[in-house]
Amino acid sequence: MNQLVRWLSLRGLKLKKGYLSFALFIAILGVVVGVAALIIVNSVMTGFQDAIKEKLLSSNADIIVMKKSGAFYEYDYAERKIKELPHVKGTEPFIHIPVMASSTDNSYASGASLRGCNPKKEPTVTDIPRKLILGDWQLFENTKDGVVVGRILADNLGITIGDRINLLSPMGRKTPFGIIPRTASFKVVGIFEVGMYQFDSGLILAHIDEVRKKFGLGDIVTGIMVKLDDPENAKIVERKIEETLGNEFIAQDWISLNKSLFSALKLEKLAMFLILTLIVIVASFNISSLLMMNVNARARDIAILKTVGALDSFILKIFILQGFMIGVVGTIIGETIGIGVSILGEKYKLIPLPPDVYYIDHLPFKLHISDCIITAVSAILISVLATIYPARKAAKTEPVKVLRMGEN
Repeated sequence: MNQLVRWLSLRGLKLKKGYLSFALFIAILGVVVGVAALIIVNSVMTGFQDAIKEKLLSSNADIIVMKKSGAFYEYDYAERKIKELPHVKGTEPFIHIPVMASSTDNSYASGASLRGCNPKKEPTVTDIPRKLILGDWQLFENTKDGVVVGRILADNLGITIGDRINLLSPMGRKTPFGIIPRTASFKVVGIFEVGMYQFDSGLILAHIDEVRKKFGLGDIVTGIMVKLDDPENAKIVERKIEETLGNEFIAQDWISLNKSLFSALKLEKLAMFLILTLIVIVASFNISSLLMMNVNARARDIAILKTVGALDSFILKIFILQGFMIGVVGTIIGETIGIGVSILGEKYKLIPLPPDVYYIDHLPFKLHISDCIITAVSAILISVLATIYPARKAAKTEPVKVLRMGEN
C-alpha cells in the first residue's frame, strides 16, 4: 500500500508542459529561496556574534574585578584569592587612564586608553602579545618606558617602532593656579593588530609601575583582569569571586560588560529568522495552490480510485506526500545553496565591512548544524501543513458527480 501511495504521488508530480509544470517549479523555487536565505542569514548572524566575541575576549579579560568605592589597595590579596578559584587560568592587576595621545611634534593627536599592565602576566590574560605585527614583546618587557600601541592609532599619529609618543592625562596635579594635566613620554616598542577597531585605534599598553610613576599614582590599581579556561564559565566564577572577596568588590564578566551589544545581536538573529520564515510560508501558499490545481486537474483520476475502493485516507496520503516531496526537494537544494554560499563567503571573505562601524573587517559566516536542522525541519513541516486543505478536498471528492460531469 505504501509503495502504491509513493508511486501515485510521484506520478501526480510528473506534470506535462503547461501552467501546472510552471506552478510546480515556482513552488519548489519558493522553498529553495526561503531555506537558502534562512541558512545564509543565520550563518551571518552567528558568525558576526562569534567574531565579535572572539575579538573581545582576545583583547580583554573574561572577568574584571573592581572595588565598589575607594582606592583599590589590597589587590595582592584579592589576586591571590581569585587564583585559588576553579576555572581561573590567569590574573593581572591593571590601571586604566583615558589619555590624549600625540606624536612628538604634536602634528597629530587622538584620544586613547592607556592601560598599565604587567608584561609578564599579560600573555596569560589576553592575546595582544601574540598579535604584534611590529616589534617584540620581550623587548617591551625589558623597556621600562616602552609602550605597545594599536596599528590604527599608530597610523593616525604617524608613528612607528622607535618613535616617542606623548600622553596627556586629565588626572592632573593640584597647584596654586589650579589643576594642571599630567603629561608623559613613552617609547614605542611594539605595534599590535587584533582586528577590532575599538582596540586597534585606541589602546596603549605600558608598564604598570611606570604609569604609576609618571602620572603620580600610588600603589593602587583600577581592577584585576581574570582569564578563564572557558569563557562560558564566567557567570559561575563571577559569583564565586564576589562570595570570596565580599560585598566591597564587584565582578563583571564579558557578557555583562557587553550586554547591550550581545542582546541586540541575539534579538536581530531571532527577528531575521522570523521574517525570513515568512518566505517559506509564502512558498507554502504556492504548494497549496499547486495541489488545489492538481486536485481539479486529476479529479477524474481521483474519482476512479475511489470507485475501485480507495479510502479517503489513501487519497489524503497521496497529496500530503506530494507536498512533503516538494518541501524535501526545495529544502535539499536550498540547504545546499545556503551552506555553499556560507562556506565560500567565509573562505574568501567576499563581503568587506568598514571596521570602524562593525568592529570587524569582513562579513563572517559560521554554520551551526542546529541552525541547518531547525531550518530544514521548519521548511518541511510548513510544506506539509500547506497540503492539508487540498488533500482533504481531494479525499472528499464525490466520484459519481465527477464521472457524470466527465460524460457530459
